Order: sequence, then C-alpha cells, then structure tokens
Amino acid sequence: MQGMGSLRLGSRAVMYTAETLPKGKNRVMGTIQIMTGFMHIGFGIVLTTLTNVYTSVFVIGEIPFLGGVSFIISGCLSIGAEKSPTECAVKGSQTMNVISAIFALLGIVAFIVDLNLNGLYHSGYNYYGYLVLLAGNGISIVLLIFTSWSSGIAVATANFLVPATRLSSNESMLIVPSTTRVDLAAPNR
Repeated sequence: MQGMGSLRLGSRAVMYTAETLPKGKNRVMGTIQIMTGFMHIGFGIVLTTLTNVYTSVFVIGEIPFLGGVSFIISGCLSIGAEKSPTECAVKGSQTMNVISAIFALLGIVAFIVDLNLNGLYHSGYNYYGYLVLLAGNGISIVLLIFTSWSSGIAVATANFLVPATRLSSNESMLIVPSTTRVDLAAPNR
C-alpha cells in the first residue's frame, strides 16, 4: 500500500516560516531602535530646556518625541514579529518601520536646519550663551548621527520583512501527505 493517500487543496495554515523571516536580525534591529527612541526622547528633553538660547526646529516640530515614540513602537513590533510571526505582526512591523524611516528623514532635515540656524558663534551672546549654543550644537550632531543610523535600521528592517509579506494568505497550496510503507507480511490485528 505504498504511496496511498489523497491530494487535496487547502489554504495556507502557517503564513511565515523560518525561511521567510530572518532569525535574530529583527530582534537586534528592534533593540537598537528602542534604545535610539529613548535617546531621542531624552536628548529632546535636554534640547527643550536650552530653547532660551538655542533655536531648534527639531524641538519646535516635536520630532524628538514623535520620532522617539515611533522608534520604540517599531522596535517592539519588530521583536514581536520575530517571536510570533503572524500576518498582522509582520505587516504592522513593516508599516511602523516605514513610518519610523519617514520620521528619521524629517529629523535629519530638522537637524541640518538647526545646525545652520545656530552657527558656531553669535556676537550677541555672553560666555554662558555661547556654552549653551555649543551644547545644543553638540546634541544636535549626536542626534543627527543616531537619526541617520535609525533611518537605515528602519529601512533595513522593513526590507527584511518584504519576502514574508509577499506571500498571500489566500493563496492555495498543494498538500501532499507523506507516504507510509506498509509491511504486508505483518499480521492484521
């Protein structure tokens, strides 16, 4: 009775497998995104306290808080999509990573504008104002580097999830049961 079995068409029960989602990459990228999000929020608070001397488009547009929260959410979703890869988790993670990349690009533009507005020295400032201006420029440069890095991470994480989202949950697949070998010499009970 070797090869006995029936062929049937069924819908895909498991949408994402180990082959479609890279193992470990989303967890690392998500952790980095979460840390970067907290750094954005923390440095955004510091830049908010310097607004009497340091003019920041980044803070006025609330980009450190919205961007930081979006990085934290996309990092959590990336980690969650790796732990339990359901369709909703993977597509939600990919969408949130695209939103985080948009916030990162807005942040890069805002930092470049900030650095141009707050040149190295304004003659009207005293020594304290000059130190505050230097501190604000230093924080902006550090955040510009981390925002550029976060943009790359968000794009890379969204790109890692593309092969998994190309599968259709309504796609039919052919299920071929494994063949079993039946020994005809064995007595029936």
